[in-house]
Amino acid sequence: MTTLSTSVVIVGAGPAGLTLAHLLGAEGVDVVLLEKLESTVTEPRAIAIDGESLRTLQKVGLFKGFEDELISGVSVDYLNGEGELLFRAGSPEQRPYGFATVNSFDQPALDRYLAKTLERRSSVDLRFSHTLNSFEQGASGVRILCTDNKGDELEITADYLVGCDGGRSTIRSLLNIEMKGESNPLPWLVIDTRDPYLNGEPDCRFYCDPKRPGMTMRKRHGERRWEWMLMPGEDRDFLLQDENIRDIIAPYTDVEQVDIYRKRVYDFHAIIADKFQVGRVFLAGDAAHMTPPFAGQGLNSGFRDVANLSWKLAMVVKGNANPGILDSYEEERRDHAWQLIEMALNLGQQIQPIDPALAAERDAFFAEVNKDPAAVAAVEEEMFQSIVERSVDKGLIVSSGCEDVAGRLLIQPELIVDGGRKLLDECIGTGFSIIGYDCDPTEELSREDIASWVEMGASVVRIVSEHSALNADSFLDESLELATWLGKREPVIMLVRPDRFCMACTEPGDAGVVLSRARGVLTKLR
Repeated sequence: MTTLSTSVVIVGAGPAGLTLAHLLGAEGVDVVLLEKLESTVTEPRAIAIDGESLRTLQKVGLFKGFEDELISGVSVDYLNGEGELLFRAGSPEQRPYGFATVNSFDQPALDRYLAKTLERRSSVDLRFSHTLNSFEQGASGVRILCTDNKGDELEITADYLVGCDGGRSTIRSLLNIEMKGESNPLPWLVIDTRDPYLNGEPDCRFYCDPKRPGMTMRKRHGERRWEWMLMPGEDRDFLLQDENIRDIIAPYTDVEQVDIYRKRVYDFHAIIADKFQVGRVFLAGDAAHMTPPFAGQGLNSGFRDVANLSWKLAMVVKGNANPGILDSYEEERRDHAWQLIEMALNLGQQIQPIDPALAAERDAFFAEVNKDPAAVAAVEEEMFQSIVERSVDKGLIVSSGCEDVAGRLLIQPELIVDGGRKLLDECIGTGFSIIGYDCDPTEELSREDIASWVEMGASVVRIVSEHSALNADSFLDESLELATWLGKREPVIMLVRPDRFCMACTEPGDAGVVLSRARGVLTKLR
């Protein structure tokens, strides 16, 4: 038996596990990533990635290398069985976090890219063809036993274990954690095609047709995703035959030009784990929650999990924070994961009715709503609020007199610097940031206050709202997007976490006290 030790073991080389490995590896944390398959997945999986997830790729220097695989700024429309518009989502102009809210991509391509680029993380050891068999944890760490495809055993001792091993998670099963929720009563046929008949077609469209609900979404390289609900009594194997697939999509494309290159029938679930953490072991991604695809948030929820967990693990492993901060992972993530599941369920209720009477009732409701632009905006905002306005109201947040800012995910506008433009995250670094808006933190805080944060890798940044105040050591919020986000409150000092959530916001005169409290939250027992 071979033995080794590391700081963190991740099980599962899907998007969540691979991204977590990148986030930890970028911080120099020793990681072993285990995957039972011989390579990353090849079958149809996620096709929608949102701006918040792209921001996570940006943080670890991976966005630009994947940008060419995206269709950015996808608009989505939902039509009834008569071809009439019910509602829309995903305005291409909506970029609160620096990137379009809805973007199409191909998950197998993303997984390959994430696995390949792990080569640049010297502290990460990616091992395919390794199956976790068991683990046990104690006060000092976790002992993991696994086997490779030749039957050779490997024992790993680690500080922490993270299960990113999917909906059939072995780690969740070994922890005896139950999933609560419900499964979609009817499965869906998922098809990927190469389709030159795409010119002029919509980027993404849902067919809310009681005769057969479905959707299509355009991808790069002349490819398209189709998803169609199986109707009651239909046989899976029958519908997986190419001639039957062509019959279904014939009304929407020139089937003579279509190459069907992937196909599968999926059962969709709306379920969430009772716990995301037991001691030194965590669940993330589909191991922790599974979301119906109607809002395209399954993969994105996993990205949010690892963005939240990664910086906390890194701080604890490096000795910069008390292990008690890890308890905030479930506290900050579970409620929002369930909100996204509920959003997908609500959309599913609009998409999936196969009872003509229910579909007619839905159509009548949206026909009335569509008479009033304000009502349209209100309905769409309510439907998608969980994506475009992100915040946490508990966990590692410090109350500081600016409660409407503390806990919110910082937007990412373009800032003016040296005559050019940069997205905000490119100006503030990847760790904690002390941001002075229309004030200079180095003048408002003592050297000791600043030094204690700089020792943890924090950046100190000044952003100004007027061009006359711009100098070589500051950035200009020319569009005043950040000023608007702050509620026109200025000057202020913000403490921004590595996952870009605002941990505290305060008037400059109180900044020393507030930042000291925040430091105490990280370093003291809770």
